[in-house]
Amino acid sequence: MAHALMLDTPGTSRPSKRRKLGVPVVLQVVAMIGIGALVYPAAADWFATLSHNSERSGYVRTVEGLSEAQLAEGLSAARDYNANLPAGALIDPYSATGDPVAAAADQASYSAYEDVLRASDNGVIGEVVYPRLGIGLPLFHGTGDDAISRGVGHLYGSSLPVGGESTHSVLTSHSGLVHASLFTKLPQAKVGDLFEVRVLGETRYYEVDGLETVEPFVTDSLNVVDGEDRVTLFTCTPIGVNSHRFLVHGVRVPAPPGAGDTDLAGDGLSAGFPWWAAAFVGGSGVVAYLLFAPRRTKKRAGATINIDTDEKRKS
Repeated sequence: MAHALMLDTPGTSRPSKRRKLGVPVVLQVVAMIGIGALVYPAAADWFATLSHNSERSGYVRTVEGLSEAQLAEGLSAARDYNANLPAGALIDPYSATGDPVAAAADQASYSAYEDVLRASDNGVIGEVVYPRLGIGLPLFHGTGDDAISRGVGHLYGSSLPVGGESTHSVLTSHSGLVHASLFTKLPQAKVGDLFEVRVLGETRYYEVDGLETVEPFVTDSLNVVDGEDRVTLFTCTPIGVNSHRFLVHGVRVPAPPGAGDTDLAGDGLSAGFPWWAAAFVGGSGVVAYLLFAPRRTKKRAGATINIDTDEKRKS
């Protein structure tokens, strides 16, 4: 008489197998969600950089399509605007007062301001590039949230960023956003650094000559200095608290040797390799191996075993 000992016979305990398989699957999904949360800031900033560079590239192409006469007319209109800029205290765009647009006494004047330097319908009027800090952002009119979340905003009431004696342009952006770094690295600025402002085909260079942390509404250092061509970059600090403002003051200097030799693709501000994607795939793969590889080993070890006891007796 033959007896068969069946271990882990195919088709046996299928509900149990499904339950056992469900636990690793759930753990894998949870692990992938966790890894995704960890790499999300890097991934979001990578995509934001692509978007910023796309807007900058689009602006450059638009400017290249303008005639010399159109470029000269645009710059002349901006310089006329600066020459007739009314004196007065600037409004802190991060204060409770909000965007200076809402506080503008004359909405028609603000609309006229938005028309100056307008080269296309996407709102980009230039670029701000700070090579040492890896900052390269499109520049927009005003300091509404749309502008300073997409790039750099020009503070209404300050000089337009086209240079010239007795001008002071104030440019600002957010820091610490999860989806984009923007001006997050600005507090790493050092006296002596160079940054660039590019408008209508002209690049102007500014050397950092002062760093300042001030309370909101303290705008004395943003005033025009007679005879000087200045630009101030600023953002909120500390990140997440935003109780103060960090200001990077720059004064116009001649173009350094080799200036203009690099284009958008070669200015060191590309998005770079998506290491966040490699980390996500690699981390998910390691978790999958740890969860499922032992199960495959057990399955092989627990294969069906048939033992014919009569044959065994005969042997």
